[in-house]
Amino acid sequence: MHTTLPAGRPQRPEPVIDVQSIPPYQRHPMIFQAVQELAPGTGFSLVNNHDPRPLHLQLQSLLGPTFTWEYLERGPEVWRVRIGKPEAGEAAASHRVRIERNGRVVAADRFDELGPAGAGAQVCEVVDCPPGTAIEEVLDLMQGVLPPPGVVSLPYERLVARRSGSCCGGMCG
Repeated sequence: MHTTLPAGRPQRPEPVIDVQSIPPYQRHPMIFQAVQELAPGTGFSLVNNHDPRPLHLQLQSLLGPTFTWEYLERGPEVWRVRIGKPEAGEAAASHRVRIERNGRVVAADRFDELGPAGAGAQVCEVVDCPPGTAIEEVLDLMQGVLPPPGVVSLPYERLVARRSGSCCGGMCG
């Protein structure tokens, strides 16, 4: 697989951690340690035989926006993810989403006005996303979310908390 790296990403080879042959009970502790030891601007590729999404949610709940997560390959046999640590001073991102009347969530244009939109839809902004957070990840976290009336700004960490077990991610009070 050939991956083109975005401008600004280090061009030197990064480590690869292939956990496919490592006993499951040893995987997460090893990966957590590797993430915590990353220097700003560095990363590694994780290789697994299943989608490491539960690991991603654990890292988000424990480490917050101190790391980036980018799928390089999505199965069905192998999943590859680049996990990195943002450069010092790299700004948090935000993404605008449109919640349709039927609950479907799609990416909104960054120029779409926040608040009620046509056909009973609502445009919200998910703020304080970790640097490098893809819109697909935000859309996934937004599934089933109906913000209270008048709320147009949703903190990323609340969506993660909701996904990790909080009923509403603190949106109800």
